[in-house]
Amino acid sequence: MARRSDISETPLDLVDGWTADYVSKMNEVWITTAEQVVALGATDGGVRAISEQLRIESDAARKLLDAARASVPVAARDELEQPADTSDFGLGVLPPRTDDNGDS
Repeated sequence: MARRSDISETPLDLVDGWTADYVSKMNEVWITTAEQVVALGATDGGVRAISEQLRIESDAARKLLDAARASVPVAARDELEQPADTSDFGLGVLPPRTDDNGDS
């Protein structure tokens, strides 16, 4: 299986079906590669997010996602579609303080 650092980058403008307008709209949210679209599509609400960003119907967004998936090597696609392990990353807040009795 490919490691995330080994995954190549396929510019969206090289993917079938991705018009200059669609590419530009995704660039507005810093999504510039097919690999990023594949990873977004694998998240809960990913197709909806693509649809909303491009201002198109979900079926059309799914077709663009499928085109992005087809442009990415299988091993990389399989890796990108797996949930990321974020257990080593905090949420940006400290856990609640506890007193000497272990109470919050």
